[in-house]
Amino acid sequence: MAEIFTITYLILLSTVKFLFVPFLSINFYNYSFITSVIINTSGGIIGSTFFFKTSFYFVQRSLKKRQAKIDAGKAKPKKIFTKMNRFIVVVKNTMGMYGLALITPALISVPIGSAIAAKYYHLRPKKMLGLIYISSTLWAMALSGIAIIFK
Repeated sequence: MAEIFTITYLILLSTVKFLFVPFLSINFYNYSFITSVIINTSGGIIGSTFFFKTSFYFVQRSLKKRQAKIDAGKAKPKKIFTKMNRFIVVVKNTMGMYGLALITPALISVPIGSAIAAKYYHLRPKKMLGLIYISSTLWAMALSGIAIIFK
């Protein structure tokens, strides 16, 4: 019974902190490489699907509200450039969909990467989610391998 709670905990943690779960599952809970990959990949897939779908809804809703305010003359279009926005635009313009999918699980978090993907690639959700799933699996294998080396 405790095993089920531990695995559930690790899967839920992996939905938001993908980078740390392989190290935790291998070094602290003593799971095998395969088990760690399955746990981390499951969490990455669940998290990216959840955050992509919910972000897609909120992005669409926000755009509609903003456009309504602009049409009513109550707001002006905003141009906000921060370091993170510039980084996102550089990734989007240079590496595109594949680059965003590659960096989403480990380098930027699953929730943020899924929200960015929902905003910029909402017209091709199946392809984008598929790429994020593949990237999650590859990152889970790489991170679990690194965790095994440092055990």
